[in-house]
Amino acid sequence: MAKAMAAKTRALQLNVEGLFKLLGGTPEERLRFWEIFKGITTPIQLRLINDQLGVLQNLVNQVEASAKTLKETAKQIAKG
Repeated sequence: MAKAMAAKTRALQLNVEGLFKLLGGTPEERLRFWEIFKGITTPIQLRLINDQLGVLQNLVNQVEASAKTLKETAKQIAKG
């Protein structure tokens, strides 16, 4: 279960990292966020977090897709 959570956390981290870059913030601030997030490791918290990682990944995927669509739409509008 811990390995699965680590893999899910890493995948989510990479996707959220891309979103954070769009929003700004320093690399140190982004790293601090993930270090705090990964530091929650009691068994109950591990189970709860593991369940929510999939949900978070889906939400991040939706936001990423929306951001890409918005970017493309803005390009089309700019072209006139």
